[in-house]
Amino acid sequence: MHQWQSLLTDGNDCFHKKNWLQAEYYYKEAACHLDTLWAANTKDIQLLMAWICASHNLATLFEVQNNPDLSLQYLLIPHKRMLSMTTSDEHCEDMKLIASNALKITFMPILMFSKRHPMCPSCQQSLEEFKQDLDAQQCDLH
Repeated sequence: MHQWQSLLTDGNDCFHKKNWLQAEYYYKEAACHLDTLWAANTKDIQLLMAWICASHNLATLFEVQNNPDLSLQYLLIPHKRMLSMTTSDEHCEDMKLIASNALKITFMPILMFSKRHPMCPSCQQSLEEFKQDLDAQQCDLH
């Protein structure tokens, strides 16, 4: 088993035992390790998805600890990175496509989060506009 997989598994074990600090440690270590691996091999979608998963695990961890602000930050980190990649001139079209597809994965947890935790009207409107854009892109592909 890869080191990052062990870290995520250990984090999940700690999470289920409500050992929050240890779970946070494992998830952060996994995210850092995955970020490094993915930077060296940006076309490895498994590493990207695992990194997003580690960030989302941290978001869930902070949400169950009643820290929605920090939880939202860990949802936004991968979303903003993917959004940045889709518009960056330094990435090839393949990477932009990977990032664009990953946006669908990073956005839905943010939208679900917004239904559980109040957001300012401006943020809520931005979410709705982004959802409409994603839905429009989905229709264009069919």
